[in-house]
Amino acid sequence: MATAILEQFINGAMMGSIYVLVALGMVLIYGVMHVLNFAHGVLFMVGGYMAHLFFFNLTGSYPLAIVFSMLALALIGMVLERLIFRSLRDNLRMQIVASLGLILIIQNGVVRLWGPHALQMRVPTVDTLVRVGQLSFTVQHFVIIGVVALAVTTLYLFLTRTRLGTAMRATSQHPEAAVVVGINPNRVYTLTFMIACALAGLGGALLGPLFLIFPQMGDAPMLKALSAIIIGGMGSVPGAIVGGLGIGIVESMSTLVIPTDYRDTIVFGVLILMLLIRPWGIFGVRVRGEH
Repeated sequence: MATAILEQFINGAMMGSIYVLVALGMVLIYGVMHVLNFAHGVLFMVGGYMAHLFFFNLTGSYPLAIVFSMLALALIGMVLERLIFRSLRDNLRMQIVASLGLILIIQNGVVRLWGPHALQMRVPTVDTLVRVGQLSFTVQHFVIIGVVALAVTTLYLFLTRTRLGTAMRATSQHPEAAVVVGINPNRVYTLTFMIACALAGLGGALLGPLFLIFPQMGDAPMLKALSAIIIGGMGSVPGAIVGGLGIGIVESMSTLVIPTDYRDTIVFGVLILMLLIRPWGIFGVRVRGEH
């Protein structure tokens, strides 16, 4: 039993790390710009396709493919923010409509470019196994956990120790006051969107080699990340981290007692329970009028 628990814990930490990346990107966009981007899941998917493209057609190096995928998604993020979300910043309904439209456009574009069939990306870290006690895992499991931990640490240091990070935090708290002290909110918004999309691209590039790359691969991580944000608290970076890891571990551990097909039931059951007990989330701030 202890072996099974350890196995599911590592699997859960790996998937939870992926949810953390997606959730962090959405939290950054919402926290700084007050924009809801439901198309973040398809950007995650594009990251997987970009990694496949760069790995097989350009570099032959998986680490370089990851870096180039993040850069490509950052550029896509810059375009999306300037052309679409900048003008919709104060219109929540239109943000949702635009996001749903982007999902269809990007998914259909991917099918047009790469075809409807799933792609496979075999990299050395997937073919190499590492033993943990009596268990064997691919090196990619620990690459995902380690890279995400590094990305989270880097993001924390960036937000707390750099001038750009300080500008992002100031803009999220009071855009008008940020302008008074010389901060350009539009540049901050663009940077925020680029970082968030780069994190989505990183997630897709990390998960792609473990599973297949296909047009709907971002749907489940998007739903789990949204659940993580709600559980952790809207706009809370620590909440996104705790919520993402928690959901990954809970859904993995649940397979010890229920069939795998029903693990999503546990996750969304926890989400509903949180909404009933503490709707503002673990790290969220209670708004007057909430019960």
